[in-house]
Amino acid sequence: MEELVEEVLVRIPPDDPASLVRAALVCKRWCRLISGASFRRRFRELHPTPPMLGFLYDRYSGVDFVPASSFRPPHAFREDWRMLDARHGRVLVMNVGSFSLMDTEFIVWDPVTDGLQKLPILEFRRSSWSAALLCATAGCDHLDCRGGPFLVVVVVTDVSGQRRTSAYTYSSEQGAWSEPITVQHHNDCILRLHRALVGNALYFNYELNTEILEYDLGRRELSIINLPSKFHGWHIVLMEAEDGRLGFATIQESKISVWSRESGPDGYAGWAQQRVIELDKLQPVSDMWLLSLTVSVSFSCGQMMGYSLLI
Repeated sequence: MEELVEEVLVRIPPDDPASLVRAALVCKRWCRLISGASFRRRFRELHPTPPMLGFLYDRYSGVDFVPASSFRPPHAFREDWRMLDARHGRVLVMNVGSFSLMDTEFIVWDPVTDGLQKLPILEFRRSSWSAALLCATAGCDHLDCRGGPFLVVVVVTDVSGQRRTSAYTYSSEQGAWSEPITVQHHNDCILRLHRALVGNALYFNYELNTEILEYDLGRRELSIINLPSKFHGWHIVLMEAEDGRLGFATIQESKISVWSRESGPDGYAGWAQQRVIELDKLQPVSDMWLLSLTVSVSFSCGQMMGYSLLI
């Protein structure tokens, strides 16, 4: 009988999580079934494409959750927070309510359970920097890793003299920040938005788009990817391309162009245009200015317990 109940409950539409909660309140047996790891994994395998639960919106006074489904987090508004990244079931925020320009407190938040983990204070000058959050379990399929170990990577550009970028890594397993590693580069500053996780490496934009910062998580090494001059000054959004390589999207006039990095026979990695989306066929030309403001947001999506938060 319990197997039949599970077959019914596992087919509840994922964009209506409130129905699962109501089903769990029917009796203790159903509650144990729905909250069990086996059921959660089957649910994610049956519904591999996460629906949109809502948006995290950075207001002047804090972070606000704007629902797009029946889901509501226990605390929809968080005062004195700044949104940084969302990935693998967690959200990375910065506490701006206290501390100085040099002392930064990062918080890892699970919007579903409302669990918080405050990280040790990291001292750096917040003039040119970015941060990323990711699962730390090797080979994880990220279907049910919200409670597992995680990493937070902070990259900072020193703008006081010779340009160099340093990376600090926090491991939840070690409970401490690593010593920084550093790479020299051209006269450019790291951009806080639009980082991307591709394979086992994190990628970050520089403001002028003359280059991309690569952080190899396995070797714990920083390197610089130079961009051809035709991309300099473009507004690009880093992403994982359809072929699993590093890619980016950009708007040119009324078109979205998607590019990916390719390796040639001599080992040199160039860039190839994968596809072009004609926006004027989808949206009136008069609305292109608004679309240009939102396209960078639309390409950045973090998974939350099998669901999605657009950031």
